[in-house]
Amino acid sequence: MTGMDNFRIRGRQGWHSMKRMSVPYGKDKLDIALDGKNILDVVYPKETARKKSSRVLANAIAEPVDGQTLNDFLGTSEPVLCIVNDATRPTKTSAVLDIIKNNIRNSTIQFLIATGAHRAPTDQEMLTIFGSHLRAYNDRIMVHDACDDKTADYYGETRYGNALWLNSALKRFGRILIIGSVEPHYFAGFTGGRKAILPGVAAYRTIEQNHKHANQPGAKPLNLIGNPVHEEMIDCMITFHDKRLLSLQMVLDRNHNIHEAFTGSVEKTFETASRAASELYRIEIAAKADIVVTVAKPPFDINLYQTLKAIEHGRMALKEGGVLIVVSPCYEGLGPRSFARLFSSSKSIEDAVNNARTCYHLGDHNAINLASLANQAEVWMVTNIPDRILLNARMKWSKSLQHAISQAIDKQGRSARVLFLMDGCFTVPILT
Repeated sequence: MTGMDNFRIRGRQGWHSMKRMSVPYGKDKLDIALDGKNILDVVYPKETARKKSSRVLANAIAEPVDGQTLNDFLGTSEPVLCIVNDATRPTKTSAVLDIIKNNIRNSTIQFLIATGAHRAPTDQEMLTIFGSHLRAYNDRIMVHDACDDKTADYYGETRYGNALWLNSALKRFGRILIIGSVEPHYFAGFTGGRKAILPGVAAYRTIEQNHKHANQPGAKPLNLIGNPVHEEMIDCMITFHDKRLLSLQMVLDRNHNIHEAFTGSVEKTFETASRAASELYRIEIAAKADIVVTVAKPPFDINLYQTLKAIEHGRMALKEGGVLIVVSPCYEGLGPRSFARLFSSSKSIEDAVNNARTCYHLGDHNAINLASLANQAEVWMVTNIPDRILLNARMKWSKSLQHAISQAIDKQGRSARVLFLMDGCFTVPILT
């Protein structure tokens, strides 16, 4: 178990072998100590060989998965729209721009930030996305606003009858470059690829209807087969048959360095990257734990809405009746208004659950998840969110991680076993 110090203390029943360890909390660490016999496992995404990101990207561009080269794609006078992620994803957009800046120099290119239903990026987040290239491209950057119906065009319907309203900028360009990263997603299966369009640059009403499928049986992490959320995204991509699309998709390791990258069609790059991401983030565990500590690392610790990824993965490793301890500062509180409204009162969660299948509102699927989790286990949070707000969702605020773990062991029994998901938003624990 890396990152642990061993020491011994003397208690009422003799000497105990203790372990001291650090748990990520935003940009800081929380130091804790607990009896070694209580530790079931400490789980990270798999270790990867150190690779230089620029070399990985250069190889991906030089050797596309299906023959479509970036040089040919950008080497014409035809305008190009480049869709990039917002700052709620750890995608290394600026690293890609480092590699392709010479190709872009002679191209008529504009950028569209795929915010989905998120807020617009702050100035600091714009710098995170574009890095040193922000000044050069600043006048070419558009930010998607899902709530602005005036900027949406109709593209047809999905197999489930969802009307596809997408950013009108898409119709002005015959060539679209998508830069993204592929990670596990708790109801879309994986992020990346097709997700840049839906929900990335879709209208709020289209996103809302797509997320309505989030509680269907097939909507779960690492799964695409029979996943209606994913299937609607694929239906959306089919509407672009008259355009030329090129995709560059990355797979990041647990330190958010570029592990693999693939260039080519959206379908092929996503398929290849999702396999690589599954190998990296699917972690087999031998047993479920009495207590699970699940950590939301940056950028997913920004609010509770993004932290849900760590919560959903954490519950997969937890025994019935256990305690889930969620570690996330949530600097911006709850998150989007559509989600935050669920915490206005204890009745709000119940109403959202009752109404989710008849008059669904964006975020109601999270109410169902939180309500079912509260029936399965206790949820305690080490966070900046006030206790009175968490109580509305039957969650409990903890003053420190050490206190939470000690209290949980007291509750579950002195022989209780604790499992740590050190990167809960990316790690998908699978019981073997």
